[in-house]
Amino acid sequence: MLNRIRPLVALLALAVGVLVAIPARAQLPPDPQRLQDAIDLTDRRIQLAQDLLSQSPNLTAQAEVGQAVALQAMAKQAFAEGRYAAAGRATFDARLHADRAIAILRGLPDPGRVKDQLDRTREILDRARDRLSHCDVTQAREMLRIAIDMQARAEISFGEGRYLAALQLTMSARERGLRALQLCNAGESLEETVASALQRTDDLLARVHERVDGSGNERARQLLANADSLEARAHVEADAGHLRVALRLTRAARDQGERADHAASGQVRR
Repeated sequence: MLNRIRPLVALLALAVGVLVAIPARAQLPPDPQRLQDAIDLTDRRIQLAQDLLSQSPNLTAQAEVGQAVALQAMAKQAFAEGRYAAAGRATFDARLHADRAIAILRGLPDPGRVKDQLDRTREILDRARDRLSHCDVTQAREMLRIAIDMQARAEISFGEGRYLAALQLTMSARERGLRALQLCNAGESLEETVASALQRTDDLLARVHERVDGSGNERARQLLANADSLEARAHVEADAGHLRVALRLTRAARDQGERADHAASGQVRR
């Protein structure tokens, strides 16, 4: 069931020695303007944390603010030196510390905990989407659609610093995703889930190749090349019996393929 390696993709993997197991988007150069916007946003979050701290002193929050300020200084230094990847990591870490301070001072959920819950729900919904791809129960499919929409709203809320709303939305999304699985009795094996996920990604990449191949959109072509590499590794891991690794890789490949499709059509996807 799992021997579906496309010859071209497999050959590519062998040729370039693809051994990455991290999202391929990290290989792309960051956009300096978008990174500057991120740094500016972190500045605003730090300022808010400092303002709140001046009104309600708290040693734990003060330590978080101190960490945020130090990391943000490192981010700005790295940005000035053109080390954009390092700048991005530092400013996002700084923002997380600032947001933790804000959460403490406002009595909100810990952003780190909320992020963990978002990640867990995303994994459950990805698995549900793979398992329900051939489900004919209308109610289950509609419930999954609502769950995915709620998760998207949760992600937006998290990005805007509305952690309580993000937590409530992602927990509701997870509940609906699990109920959708129950309605379809989707108790298939992990091997069947991986096979279905690989097939979905293969089909998507084939469609995207039709749009991107021969186009002059270099970003789309690079994203698609990353997707092909990840999918080739996913097939290899699946054949080796490393099913969970294969599942993560094929989902990362699908994400890169969707980004390539958006880039080719002139859309922006964050």
